[in-house]
Amino acid sequence: MAFFIRMAVGGVVTSGGSAPTPDQPQSYADTEDLKKAKQDLRELAEEMPWVAVRALNAAMTGTKTDMKNIVREHYNYKATTLDSRVHIHRATRARIEGHIESSGEAVHLTDISPGGPSQTARGVTVSVKKSTGRQLIPRAFKAPGRHSGKVIVFRRPGLPPGQHLMLVPRYGDSPPILDVFRTAHPEVIYNAPENWARISDAAAQRLDDNIAREIDAEFRRQEGKWG
Repeated sequence: MAFFIRMAVGGVVTSGGSAPTPDQPQSYADTEDLKKAKQDLRELAEEMPWVAVRALNAAMTGTKTDMKNIVREHYNYKATTLDSRVHIHRATRARIEGHIESSGEAVHLTDISPGGPSQTARGVTVSVKKSTGRQLIPRAFKAPGRHSGKVIVFRRPGLPPGQHLMLVPRYGDSPPILDVFRTAHPEVIYNAPENWARISDAAAQRLDDNIAREIDAEFRRQEGKWG
């Protein structure tokens, strides 16, 4: 699962799933603010490409923060978990565009905060969504993964609590069937229509603001030289 947003001289384009190809539909946030940002950035790229690069890269860094904040409004993902999934491909003077991509496997419950999953006599409790609070997963237990060593939430279907003591890490040649509990891909949340629109609008606004800021800073630098 992936989420993709491109920021370029032509504006902001977002696409769910993976990087868009010519045959894939793309969603353009074509608001009045974005139209202005497009025009400003075109002119800026022609006259002062290094200023356009700085504006784009600053806007993408801010958009990455916006994406994490939108998810964490309602879900208890650790900030570090989200941060590790989001990658910024920065603009350069030779290529005045960049993109942000988020991808990865489903998130383990041990990457949920605050406190993460808690072991109880009845199973494991965890709070994934802020509105629901802690929920019980009956017969679940926490144990290191067989290969990674990462603590994971497991459940052995149909068996009572306590059976996990002989399961991890000594699985044997015929490992028992276990449920591994994970939560949703953050990219699913980014791609929800209401969040997709918010991210696109925020990216456009950041681009517009950073263009204005970088132009002003460049004029001040030039004014200092002239003075």
